[in-house]
Amino acid sequence: MSPWTRSLSAMRLVRPAQLVVLAALPLALLSPPPAQAARATSTVSVLTFNVCGHSAGCGGWAEREDAVVKRIVGARADVVAVQETWGVLDRLEQRLAPYGYAKVADSGNEGMFAKTSKLTPLTVSSIVPSCTYGRIYPGPEIDTSAWIAPEHTDGDGVVWTSRRGGPWSRYATTCVDQVVETAKNGQTVIAPGGRAGAAWALLRVTRTKKTYLFVSAHLSTGKNKVAGKRSKEAARLLAVTAPAAEGRPRVFAGDFNSSIQRGRDTVGRRFTKAGFKDAYTTTRARRGAKYNTATGYGRKPAVGGSHIDRVMLPRGASATRWEALVKIRGGKAVKPVPSDHAPVKVRIVLR
Repeated sequence: MSPWTRSLSAMRLVRPAQLVVLAALPLALLSPPPAQAARATSTVSVLTFNVCGHSAGCGGWAEREDAVVKRIVGARADVVAVQETWGVLDRLEQRLAPYGYAKVADSGNEGMFAKTSKLTPLTVSSIVPSCTYGRIYPGPEIDTSAWIAPEHTDGDGVVWTSRRGGPWSRYATTCVDQVVETAKNGQTVIAPGGRAGAAWALLRVTRTKKTYLFVSAHLSTGKNKVAGKRSKEAARLLAVTAPAAEGRPRVFAGDFNSSIQRGRDTVGRRFTKAGFKDAYTTTRARRGAKYNTATGYGRKPAVGGSHIDRVMLPRGASATRWEALVKIRGGKAVKPVPSDHAPVKVRIVLR
């Protein structure tokens, strides 16, 4: 049951002989988002990390799990978007919970965590029944003095029994209405086979009370020959998440497998046309920019500045810092290498 669940006082009795279908009813639909104050801004740090949980060449997860968790926790980001998480996302949820992170979105292969002290999921309320089957007894308003044991049928046709002079009772299903708060999140597959997809959630910044849609995405791998395919995937990603945002700004983070340095950046062009900017281009405060974000498992991380792990910002937003969190000691990658991708952390200012 959701932590936002609370019980109502209303109670129903469902007779065993009846087949009753109980549907969840909307209790309150959120009104269209009010215009957010133009001058108010929210500062949020976002980490995107392809953890290589299952793909060929990733190596054993057990040997890398601690390193992955340490990189995420050490980054101290407010929102963590992870990719290639099939089969390991539950483990990450368990490991990150003690550090104040809650899972807020999950597509299986993409996930998202949020620092609960900084952000909370936007929710919608609905009424759902909680039903149990068991013995019930007549209320004090029912006069049973004239009933004759062992069985009595009341005016409503309900049969009551009394065994060996004991209290009258009957078996029935009792339902209590509960208000359930459901997080407003979602997911989509944007390429056959589940290799490309996304998960998202509407998150409210505690300090400013402003809400944004954060997306963790993964587009198809490959270089120029797959550029056209990725362009279509980016278009679908933008189209699917637009209604989910309910008019609020969107922040995309993930492994886009596309960068300016890598060749045809069809994904970047799609996002630019839709009014988004790569966070990397909006700040000069950069660290680790010479490394490819797809670093590989080699002794030396790949260099050249190809950044396929990206954070895309909506119109009016900017980044104050961009970092590729590559750990180097003596010119070599620190072992164990958690993934063949480096985490990328961006500190952003949203309107």
